[in-house]
Amino acid sequence: MTNKNGKYESGKYHTIEITKNVGITINDERVRLGIKKKNDKGVEYPVETDYFVCPKRIREIFGEEPTELTVYFPDAHREIVFPQAYEKYGRNKAMQCQGDGEKSAQKKDQETGEWETVKCPCEHFEKSCKKVGYLRFMIPSVSIGTFFQCAVHGTVSINECNMGFYTADKTTGGRWAMIPFRMRRVAKKLKIPGTAKMKTHWVVTLEVIAGIEEIRRVMAGELLYLGQLREGSQYQLKEPGPQEGNEPIVEEETDEEEAARLEKAKADQKARIKESEKLDKRQAELKKEIEEGKHNVRTPEETKEIKVAREKKIAELETTAKAYKVFDWAGIIEVGERYGILPKGFRKSQAQTFITDHPDKYDELLGKLKTDQEISDEDIPDRKINEDDVPF
Repeated sequence: MTNKNGKYESGKYHTIEITKNVGITINDERVRLGIKKKNDKGVEYPVETDYFVCPKRIREIFGEEPTELTVYFPDAHREIVFPQAYEKYGRNKAMQCQGDGEKSAQKKDQETGEWETVKCPCEHFEKSCKKVGYLRFMIPSVSIGTFFQCAVHGTVSINECNMGFYTADKTTGGRWAMIPFRMRRVAKKLKIPGTAKMKTHWVVTLEVIAGIEEIRRVMAGELLYLGQLREGSQYQLKEPGPQEGNEPIVEEETDEEEAARLEKAKADQKARIKESEKLDKRQAELKKEIEEGKHNVRTPEETKEIKVAREKKIAELETTAKAYKVFDWAGIIEVGERYGILPKGFRKSQAQTFITDHPDKYDELLGKLKTDQEISDEDIPDRKINEDDVPF
């Protein structure tokens, strides 16, 4: 059968079945959270740093020991850009097992090399089998085509990153792909298991650093990523000139193709206008509902009274916590999570609001603070590791 007008049909074939499943491929340039040192016997062990240990080309942009990076995630799904699991590795650094820590895992048969589904957890859980999350991101100021990866092992750091993505979902309506995040190392004091001592640990945090209008422009497709068109920006995309690459081959457009293209452009414009009108209508309705008293809008005096009452309860809780050697909110939150009083992933402000809004939870937390608290073993950065442990 002859093609339309006897011409080549651009885009007719676009997928090969055997190669269609493409994910985020990471190169060898990884961002790490520590360095390796040797003890007196020459055995290497990991030591946490208070900065990101980066490849050379990242250091050229952000400095030798950056404590903050501006990163972008190519996909707005946490499970894709920050997958998490329990993993066990052998002495040859090859993965032996990966599971969810609750129900099942996939384990490699060391004789046949085949993978099978097994029950999880097992006897290796929280020993040679450790939790880990892999942050997968881009840094356009360094390279627009490179995906970097950072392995996060600490319980607190994983919770902080999850909270960052949760907040991004709420503030952008789940559309945070190619929106800039601030990725930071933040010092927190955490209790050393089995002791009353505290130790400083540099956790990893994430937060969106874009305004509403900037986010809208990326969502509308006006920009590939924020900062792309910033004047003088070191990560501005440059259009290649004739001397920098082959000029594209342009075929003449038929009348039918031109009509179809113009019709599609009109339809896209109508859709954008309709979406904007819908948003304006909803904002007007919300304003009217507030004026009619349909929403719980408090007077300044009521707001002040509530604030004073909350501050008093929080002060009482902090006083009780210090009396039982829990010296900061990281420790208070950890106790609340461990006993199921607080939902996992809460930050300080969220935890304070939750317990002051739920008197029963407040009383329960007061009681539990009088017992010992401990954090997970891997949150102590300079501990000695087994030979089967995964290095940085």
